[in-house]
Amino acid sequence: MAEAAVQDPAGRRGPIFLVGGMGSGTTLLRLMLDSHPHIAIPHETGFMRAYNAHRYVPFKWSGRGWAHRLGWEQPEFDAAMAAFYDTLFMRYATQHGKRRWGDKTPLHTWHIDGMRRLFPAAQFIAIVRHPCASIASNTNRFRDPFDRFCIHYGRYTREVVRQAARYPKRFSLLRYEDLVLRPEPTMRELLKRLGEPWADEVLAHHEVQGKRKLIRPAEGKTNVADPIDVSRISKWTTQLDADERAAIRASYDRLAEFLGYDVDDPAVLAPLSDKGRIVLTGWEVRRRIRAFPDLDLRARGPIPRNEQLYDPRRWTLTEAPPKGAGPAVSPAVPPVRRTAIKVVRRLPPRLRRRVVRPFGH
Repeated sequence: MAEAAVQDPAGRRGPIFLVGGMGSGTTLLRLMLDSHPHIAIPHETGFMRAYNAHRYVPFKWSGRGWAHRLGWEQPEFDAAMAAFYDTLFMRYATQHGKRRWGDKTPLHTWHIDGMRRLFPAAQFIAIVRHPCASIASNTNRFRDPFDRFCIHYGRYTREVVRQAARYPKRFSLLRYEDLVLRPEPTMRELLKRLGEPWADEVLAHHEVQGKRKLIRPAEGKTNVADPIDVSRISKWTTQLDADERAAIRASYDRLAEFLGYDVDDPAVLAPLSDKGRIVLTGWEVRRRIRAFPDLDLRARGPIPRNEQLYDPRRWTLTEAPPKGAGPAVSPAVPPVRRTAIKVVRRLPPRLRRRVVRPFGH
């Protein structure tokens, strides 16, 4: 008989999965939870892409169904995969003297259904952030256009809200600003939701993490020894120009209101819960969705290509440019333009955005 996906052993709670868009505060939350005596959440892994590759061998025409041809039904295959990943993460947890593992990977926002299927006892935490702060953070850290991160914010934020409403018993949602301004009450609520006791170490994460021989800096160029920095909440006001703010306002004014933000004022942080909670339950997210029907937050948006199964009938491989050369430039582009593109890519992010915006890049 086919087994259901692996259940957690008696006496052990399910894994904790942190999701949210890049630049939303997922790394800070990971470092705080990983400092708890019971919880181990390592540097992000992206293991669900590996799970997808097990389901459908990438770029192989007969890659789908290979396990079925060996006699494996999907439920028992998922049980084997869940046991495999549980073993990998639990060894990490045990090595650090912890009894519960978790994972923080922004791209896993698109794999919540799969993680829920593999680990029925899992708990999910979504963190969101002011749209201007999140977008500014990403454009300053990465060498990609402003427009890319503007789209990224909307896609990821809408998806975590949608999933919180789909799995209300297993989902918690909080704001980065609440975590930074009110770390103790926020973490107390969150740990209670996770079924874990209070631990002062979560507020001293910079001291706990700073003593470890781990990857430095952490993902997103975060210095693990840095304490909470309240100034990050309003930092975007000096990073975004008027045109960028106008673009964000036009796209996300209403979504920002749903999350209790004002696009133009970082000081506005409206309460989200009628019961005075800082950390929302999935049930409360459902109620807010009903109050904002125009946002259509129950509809699923387009899934990024990298998070889909790699069907060779749909995707093909292309050669990447040499390391350090930047994105490939088509040979069809005139030599002068190719040189100009290379020069622009070396400019500071803010100046680069000013240069390329008139050309639609």
